[in-house]
This record gives sequence, structure tokens and C-alpha cells, in this order.
Amino acid sequence: MRILRNDGISIVALVMVLLLLSTLGTVLVSLIITKQKSALLPLKSTQAFYAAQAGIEYAIRHAIDDQSNFWDDPAKIFPVTKSFGAEIGAESFNVTYENDSITSTGTAGTATRVITLASFPTYVAGGEITLEPGDSPWEGTDPALQKDVFIPTMNYSDENMYIFRIDLAKEGGDASRLNEISFGDTVVWIGKKVEISTDPDNLTPFSFNQVTYYNMAPGGGLDGIELQATAEVEEIWWYLTFYYSRQADLSDPEASTMKFFVTLRK
Repeated sequence: MRILRNDGISIVALVMVLLLLSTLGTVLVSLIITKQKSALLPLKSTQAFYAAQAGIEYAIRHAIDDQSNFWDDPAKIFPVTKSFGAEIGAESFNVTYENDSITSTGTAGTATRVITLASFPTYVAGGEITLEPGDSPWEGTDPALQKDVFIPTMNYSDENMYIFRIDLAKEGGDASRLNEISFGDTVVWIGKKVEISTDPDNLTPFSFNQVTYYNMAPGGGLDGIELQATAEVEEIWWYLTFYYSRQADLSDPEASTMKFFVTLRK
């Protein structure tokens, strides 16, 4: 009788098992490498999004810190590009301004994300009634206008704004005095050399005494709120707070404050 031995079969099985484990290991390593590479894509996309968000925040601070140039001509401070590092693929943002909107494009490696912020002037001025970019407040040099200060404004909301009072102050300097305030062709307040505060934290109130309110239409603006002022008014920072309601009965009043620089009209 012959005795059958299984030594050869065991060796073949072992080799097959090793080959199978080797194949599985190769596939697993390949999957891990592929997953690691693909994980970079959402990571870079997220970094690009945060870079774009940083661009929006930077644009607001940048415009607030340089309001005189922003209101005079936004092109003086935009577009602007900032990078967070000099290495290849470092995050960066590019901010542009057009049609009252800020667009921030964030980049991280090959990933790009874009964020657009509409009605940007409202974020700079701090309210829905703001100055109109591109036409900064000015004082006339013509003898007939030399006592007049013109403040171009816009209503950036989609509702009527019933304005019934404004408060004014300027940052230091000699006292200025007002005789009249007009919104376009509508005289809203008349006084006699009422002094304007030189303390930005304590504005002088001017409640309308010629009309109950002035209605600024949604999306509308004025060529300029006209102040008939005396003494020093130009080349200095001014503060203006609008008090308004969205209802004609002036219920639920709101306030919108802006800061601006008065220049001489050439």
C-alpha cells in the first residue's frame, strides 16, 4: 500500500494564500493613496471658501478705514489682492467692487471659491441709508453756494424710508452753524445759526420743523442733502444719523449713521 502525503498540497495552498494577501495589500495601499489624494480636493475647496470669506471681511474694514476715498471713488481702493503666504499654493483672495457689490474670489492651490456681497455701501456706512459712492460730500466754492454742503445719499432698501430727523456732529475744529436743511427741493428744517456739535459721541439733533417727514423711495436717492452752514465745514470728518420709519405714522423708528469727509468742490 502507498501512503499519500499532503506536504506538496500545503505548500501550494500557502503560496496561493500569500499571493491573495499580497494582492489585497496592494489594492488596500492603492485605495489609501487614492483616498488621501482625493481628500485634498475638499480640503483645498474649504480653504478657498474661508479665504473668500476673509476677503469680504477685509473689504468691509478696508472701506471703513478709508471712507473718504471709497465714497469719492471706490476704484481708489478696489480691486485688492492679499496672500496668506509666499509658498506655492498658499491661500489668497482677490476683492473687486462693481454695481454696489463686493466679489471676493478665494484661492487655495487649484481650488477657487467666490462670494458676492450685495449692497456693500450699507456695510460701510452702517445702515440702509448711505452715501452714494462716486460722489462724495462737498462744499461749494461758488459765491452762491459757498455756505452750502451737499451730501449725496441713497436708500439701499426695497422699502420707503420716512425720514423725520437727522443728527449732526463734526470731528473737532471750530463750531459750524446751520440755518437750513433741504432734502432735494424740500426744505425740512429751518433755524438760525444753530451750532453743530464737535463731539462725535454727542450729535446735535435736528428734528424736521417744516415737514412731518421726507419720503425716500426704495432704491432712490438724492443729488444731495443740502445744509446751509457757516464757519468751518470742509476738510474735516462729519457724522450724520438718520432717524426714519418704514411706516408713514413713524412707528418703530430706526437709525442709520454714516461718517464722511467734506471736500471743496473744484
